[in-house]
Amino acid sequence: MKILYVALKESLPGSHGGAVHILEVARQLTQRGHRLTVVVNRAPGQPDRERMQDFNLIRLRTPSKYLLFQQAPVLRQLVQELGPDVVMERYYNFAGAGLATAQALGIPSLLEVNAPIVDPPGTTKARLDILLLGWMKRRALAQARAATRIVTPLAATIPDAIPRGKICEIPWGANVELFDPAALDPAQRAELRTRLNLHSRHVVAFLGSFRPWHGVREFLTVAREIARVREDVQFLMIGSGELLDETRAFIAQNELGSRILLTGAVPYVQVPYYLALADIGVAPFNTSVHPPLRVGFYWSPLKIHEYMAMALPVVTIDVYPLNQMVRPEQEGLLYHEGDLACLRAHIERLLNDDELARRLGKSGRVRVVEHFSWQKHAEQLEKVLQDCVARL
Repeated sequence: MKILYVALKESLPGSHGGAVHILEVARQLTQRGHRLTVVVNRAPGQPDRERMQDFNLIRLRTPSKYLLFQQAPVLRQLVQELGPDVVMERYYNFAGAGLATAQALGIPSLLEVNAPIVDPPGTTKARLDILLLGWMKRRALAQARAATRIVTPLAATIPDAIPRGKICEIPWGANVELFDPAALDPAQRAELRTRLNLHSRHVVAFLGSFRPWHGVREFLTVAREIARVREDVQFLMIGSGELLDETRAFIAQNELGSRILLTGAVPYVQVPYYLALADIGVAPFNTSVHPPLRVGFYWSPLKIHEYMAMALPVVTIDVYPLNQMVRPEQEGLLYHEGDLACLRAHIERLLNDDELARRLGKSGRVRVVEHFSWQKHAEQLEKVLQDCVARL
């Protein structure tokens, strides 16, 4: 198939979850024999068009992320130029130009949703929509109705007004070729360990955005408690975000500079080398501080898949669908959200039982390769795209 993949809010290349998702989906669909053109936002200094990993990349200059829906005339020209069999668009409140163009031209379309398209009451976007007299909700529903099919990690991201039969749940994945301990250069691993001054017997890793709902504060609290009683553990925090300065201050105030190491933002292709230094991967999510998660845990977190791909035992919260990815006592250990005593106990149990940690990590690698790779994601996505085309 010829596929036009529209993600105008995002820029490529990038290291955050959205950019990784777009790149991996495009790469895997291309490897399955499809011809892809990906349309993203143009950052300063980037070329308008280029070839990237066997797919075509088009960057559009967008005046504002709040006006992306106005790009319909430009996308109409692209559709007429490229002649795609199907248009796929990544959902954003103020996007939808790709779906509108496909609908106007009679081309099948797929809406990719990775967050609630209508935020629950009390959230910033919900309050903004009140001021806009419901315009955002109407646009969200219009995008969902315009699409031939919808893919999302959790069907609850789509309001009940949209027929459930239109929705297909597909989790995100891991690049199991890039995130593979056996594929890494031992010399680079050793050099990185030396550069980071990782000298303890055990390393516990946190990977991801430094945001409240990712559990940054929870990780720091538990790390401090464990560091006070154990000299054989260091904590590695990989990533960046709004809580980075607060994290630095916490480490300084508690004199943990040699025990909790911050890497800052790391290029995507280098992340496996950082995870390869760890013995345990922790994802201590705090859904209570992120109101959109009231609809359910709609994330399909890259970090958990990548921990598993790197054969790390995972410690995370016991909520659906995380407990379907990481099964207790099989690929990791789960705890009731907010129970930091249990989180600490799980980490210490793995620190004290190398055999258990290895068994869970090995099982995690097998499970993610079989069920949660980007290859599997693309295989399922391909079937939905084929169904879109067949329905027209």
